[in-house]
Amino acid sequence: MSAHKLSDVRAMAPGAIIIGGTATIGTSGAVTSDAPGLSGGTVTQTGSEDGRYGIAFTQTYKRILAAGVLMFGPDDNAFPTTTGSDPQARLLDETGFSVQFKRTDTQADADPASGTKFTWWALVATV
Repeated sequence: MSAHKLSDVRAMAPGAIIIGGTATIGTSGAVTSDAPGLSGGTVTQTGSEDGRYGIAFTQTYKRILAAGVLMFGPDDNAFPTTTGSDPQARLLDETGFSVQFKRTDTQADADPASGTKFTWWALVATV
């Protein structure tokens, strides 16, 4: 179990907790900041694939009830169609999930613009 005190949320599922964090993306899609000790997961860029990131939970949970991702664009910049501006969550299991950024015009995988932040969250069950 995590060293952090985890509080139950009011949910039909017993032992449900919410974990989540924020990652900042730099040049070439690299993760420049992430706080796994506070969030319950670690964000890493996925190999040589454009716009793909893995979120590995710091522990395995019994069930994953829901998960998602939300993007915040870089300060004072437009959301160009040539960068990944449309994040999608995928490949969910008890140990984490993946995030895929895609272009809004072609739907192709693309790195988000440097300075982009994204938040992730998961509603997980400990029992």
